[in-house]
Amino acid sequence: MRGLPLQQAQPAPPLSPEAQELLAQLHDIHEPAPVGWWPPAPGWWLLALLLLACLAGIYLWLRARRRQRLHNRYRAEGVRLLQSVDTGNRMAPQQINELLKRVAVTTYGRGACGNLTGRAWLDFLQGSAPCECPDAAQRVLLDHLYRADTLDKAGNEAFRDYAILWVQQHRERQPELLSQATAEAAGV
Repeated sequence: MRGLPLQQAQPAPPLSPEAQELLAQLHDIHEPAPVGWWPPAPGWWLLALLLLACLAGIYLWLRARRRQRLHNRYRAEGVRLLQSVDTGNRMAPQQINELLKRVAVTTYGRGACGNLTGRAWLDFLQGSAPCECPDAAQRVLLDHLYRADTLDKAGNEAFRDYAILWVQQHRERQPELLSQATAEAAGV
């Protein structure tokens, strides 16, 4: 024999009548009913409310951002047109001034700024934006605007840069300008 002999299973001892009676009282195991998915636990309700609040906040933020972008579309168009002006052209000051005037009339109305020229126009521009007009741009605006016989490329570039800055930074309608434009429109 090569290995150890296998032990044979011993038969179970006979059960006593009391043990047989107890075994007869046993029943099969009953599994509990499966847990349903509805209604969810309170934590899931809170998570759903938090998710809805986040979605509503994102929607409102996107809507406000779109509205702001549409509201400021004239600024982007003005900057694009100003950047396309050739400062080496003798007509550049007139083109820049015309674009500035278009943006100002769009924002403040024709009655508030449409008829301004010279120093009054420069004062209006400086009063309606926090940026300061450089001396070279002032010289072009006040002296070279309607003179086709002079070409000041550096001044034209300074004027264009100021115009772009003004378009980007000018304030919305000011209350005193709004009341003045309303009074002029009413013929008072």
